[in-house]
Amino acid sequence: LLVMATIESVSPELAFHIRQNTQWGKLPPSVKESMNNSRGVYEQNIVQYSIANQLVWRTNLVRQVMRKEKKYYEDVLQYCRDHMMLYPYHLQDQCVQGLRITPFDYYHSMLEMIMVEQKSYDSLPNFTARDCLLLTGIGRNEYIDI
Repeated sequence: LLVMATIESVSPELAFHIRQNTQWGKLPPSVKESMNNSRGVYEQNIVQYSIANQLVWRTNLVRQVMRKEKKYYEDVLQYCRDHMMLYPYHLQDQCVQGLRITPFDYYHSMLEMIMVEQKSYDSLPNFTARDCLLLTGIGRNEYIDI
């Protein structure tokens, strides 16, 4: 199981190089030193940053570290669900066609998760709750009735 770093845990300089698709060999020495000159640490940071920021697999450096596109998008959706984030609509083509997970399915599983954990509907962030209501028809009052 991959432990996700928060978005803030990656330095701005490292985030810049990940977004620029900088290969290990082309990283500045100071960036390499910040990761103890470990290519493995760099690859972990690439995966963690890419998932947390919902970067597109095909156009990002993560495709060279995680070879399976399907697994990458499964991890992105799981990260989003675990953090109660909005459905990643910019990745909808990959999520719906490749994984067969529609926005409705995503919010349905999120609601199921908060019910199992016996959390309040109010634990959903406002924008997530609004999108969830629009797609599932389940708002605060309907959730209480369930």
